[in-house]
Formats: sequence, structure tokens, C-alpha cells
Amino acid sequence: MRHRVIPIVAIATAFLHAACSTPPEVDALWSGRTPQSAQEIIALYDSIEQAIGSGDEALHTKNLCHYVWSSGEYIFECRGKNSDITQLAAHTKSLALDDGTVEAFMVARDTARFADYYMTLDAMKRGATFEQARDGLTITVFYKAKAIGECDYEKLRTVFSSTNAPLHEAYMRKLLFPFRNSGCTEELYGIRPLIEQNVADSPLKQRILSLYDSYKGIMPGAEAPDASLWDVAGKSYTLSQYRGKVLVIDVWATWCSSCIAHMPQFMELSSEYKENKEVEFITVSIDRRKARKAWMATIERRKMQQMTNLYPDCDEQSPFETAYHISGVPRYIIIDQEGKIVTAYAPSDNNEIRRIISQTLNK
Repeated sequence: MRHRVIPIVAIATAFLHAACSTPPEVDALWSGRTPQSAQEIIALYDSIEQAIGSGDEALHTKNLCHYVWSSGEYIFECRGKNSDITQLAAHTKSLALDDGTVEAFMVARDTARFADYYMTLDAMKRGATFEQARDGLTITVFYKAKAIGECDYEKLRTVFSSTNAPLHEAYMRKLLFPFRNSGCTEELYGIRPLIEQNVADSPLKQRILSLYDSYKGIMPGAEAPDASLWDVAGKSYTLSQYRGKVLVIDVWATWCSSCIAHMPQFMELSSEYKENKEVEFITVSIDRRKARKAWMATIERRKMQQMTNLYPDCDEQSPFETAYHISGVPRYIIIDQEGKIVTAYAPSDNNEIRRIISQTLNK
């Protein structure tokens, strides 16, 4: 809970009288303040701006950094729910991430956190909602993971177009999550040249570039990796034998409660296309060989026999899991009639899958 001892406006007014002939102590004025509304944050920022006047530009920059930090703390503490947060976004001015004062402020506080605050405010100023603008590159205990969106790609382009080395390192670490969560999208692949050109060489940079290389094989348009799989009767299948059809794959496991919860939805969608010979639905379990009986029992208990159900029949990670970077389930994969990846990270929503199938059939 926020506690206010002295009203922010009173502090600002007193400061204006005291700062007529001396440079304002920007850090001291913001230190320890806990504004309880957007109006208080704006009032303090504006009063300090007025006192600085035509003074040192670095003081204006530092004041703006404090404003961004305080605004970000307020917005994220209320989880974007307070009605006055749009005032903070509208009042935000542009910052140069390459500026030495900005870089020093970031490093002194929390580089990634400050950048997230600033770019969230900036995206909201340009019309994005808080939910669209908030970071999709990191999981926190307070927010559910969200699909990486255009605001996140814009954030990455801004970060890696800068020369701010601490910011590069912070966001290189953030990149590990979207690779695991959504693979290498075309938009994410478009960030690679900026990393190659602007980021100093390091083991972390080489790790990220290696990830780009490893995920390239399942980007949209790539030839879908083939894999050998088996059904409950021991009959062997390969993914390549489905060429000529749009192939929709549900990757799951018997130990995954979320997979089991989503399976009826996938089965319902499969039933809709039962008479369509151009579309095929299959499931691929990543259960190990020792769990074969549990896999077969789940198929029977869940009445999944309407689809072809396959598994890799391995005691350890299978070639299928390696090729498709299966680090978590459920995962949904769609392959076109020519055996090329449409998406290796399809959404779970039936409406979205229908849309992708329709686009693939009609392309």
C-alpha cells in the first residue's frame, strides 16, 4: 500500500521557491516519494521542469527518467487498472536510449525494468492498451504470459537499434523466453541483423545467434522436418505421408493436465473436418515408452479414436521433439499440403485454427 506523508504538490511548491538561484537536486526531490495518483506524479515532474528552466539538459533528462520510473511503478502496481494511467502515458516525452544520462539511470535502477516502463508508456501514448503494451517477453508472478505482439517486436527493434550495451545484454536474456514460447517467428527473425550489427560479441550473443539457426528449420515456409511415429497397434507413420493435406497436430502428454483439458476442444474441431479429405488431424504424444499403457488407456478413456494417435516410442527425447523444439505441451503445429510449415506454434483457440486452415486451403 502507498503511504503519503506530505502532499506531492506541497513539496513541488516549496521546491519552486527554494530553487530560484540554485540547480535543482532532481534525485533528492524524487527520492522516497510515493505518489498515489497520476496527477501527483505529473505535478512533481512539471514543477521540477519549471525550476530547471533553460538549465542543464542532463537535468531535464534525469527528471524525465524519474518520471518514467515513478509512472511505471504506479502503472504496474495497479496492473494497468487505474483509470488515470492514460494521463501518464500522454505526458511522457521521448527519451534517447543511447543518452549517457539515461544509460546511467537504467544501470543504477534496473535496466530491463526501466526500459519496459518507458516503452510501455510510449506504446500507450501511441494508442496501445496496457495489455497490448505490457511486456510479452518475460513471465512474472503477477501476470499471465501473453503472446508476443507488435509492441514487443517494436521494443526489440528499438533496443537493438541503440548502442546501449547494458540494455542489449538485458534484452538478449529476455529473448530466451520467446524462443521457447513461440519459436522463431518471421518478425523475430527480422531482429537478427540488428543483433549481428549492433551488439558486442559475447557468449550470450553467440547463444542467441545459435538459437536463430536452430529454429530456422521450423519457421513458416520451411520444409517440415519428417519424423517416424507409431500408433497404438504398432503401425509406423511418417509426417511426410500426409503430404497433399493440411496436417493439424496436437502435441500432448498424459501427464499434462492442460493437454487433457484442451483435448475435447481439439477433438471437436477434428469432427468438424471429418468429411474434408483435404485436412487431417492427428495427435502426437511425447510420453516415453514406459508410459505406453497409460497413453493407450487415456486414448480409450477420452474416446480419442476418431483421430490418428501417434507417439515416438522412445525412452528419451525423440527426434520429433528435437526437430520441433518441443519444450512444453500442449503445442499445436500446422503443415500445409506441400509439407511446409504453416506454423509450429499455432494458437489453441479453435477459431484461430479454423482461420489458419482456411487461409492454407485457399492460398
